[in-house]
Amino acid sequence: MDFEDLRNILTREQKSKLAKLEPNFYADVRAYLDGLREEQQTAPKMEAQLLADELETAENRLQRIFELRVGKIVNLAASNILAEIKGIKHDMGEMAPVERDMYDSVLASVRKGWSDIERMVIGNSTLTSTEDIRSEERMEPVEDVDDRVKDVSEACEETATVHMAHENHDNGNLSDYTIVRVLKDVPTFMGADSYHYTLAKNDVVILPNLNANVLCKRRVVVPVTIKQTKGEVTR
Repeated sequence: MDFEDLRNILTREQKSKLAKLEPNFYADVRAYLDGLREEQQTAPKMEAQLLADELETAENRLQRIFELRVGKIVNLAASNILAEIKGIKHDMGEMAPVERDMYDSVLASVRKGWSDIERMVIGNSTLTSTEDIRSEERMEPVEDVDDRVKDVSEACEETATVHMAHENHDNGNLSDYTIVRVLKDVPTFMGADSYHYTLAKNDVVILPNLNANVLCKRRVVVPVTIKQTKGEVTR
């Protein structure tokens, strides 16, 4: 590692993509900087000043490299949360080991924040780790969900009517709500309309669109359409 190496690395890092670093990059930089300091201690005055200038410039370049990489790593951790939910994995080979540790810590914090937001929107029961989501998708293909939806008519006949979680919906705008069939029990949670909902498997209920959309993505509910004139329920 030398002065020119740091300059080249900074040039690469100023591009949008996270540049690849050697695993021992930071150790090499420290050895280089320590070497400059040692030389400065014993060098003649003129040479010592040149070494001091080189040391200051090298430290500034290292600081800038670190700032750029930290910003990219944090952004990568945030964006990878959505990628993980979709089952996409990214190559982390561009990072030095110490940076990968930082990435993992940031990713854990972002996951927690993501879960906290979900908890506010849809309650505890639908909080699922990205690994659980991928596992569930492998074990329960969409076709299986479709097969179960074929029984919606029978379920509605048994319950006789679509359950309204709150009588207040009668006076609300139904375009803000979606009729769904519940595939899994869901403990009580606060909906987007500030009402509390407790869902049981095979219930057919009306939920705020925001909650219904999130629960559909989690395969906790499936949307249904009620044909009121004939009393039919179809997908």
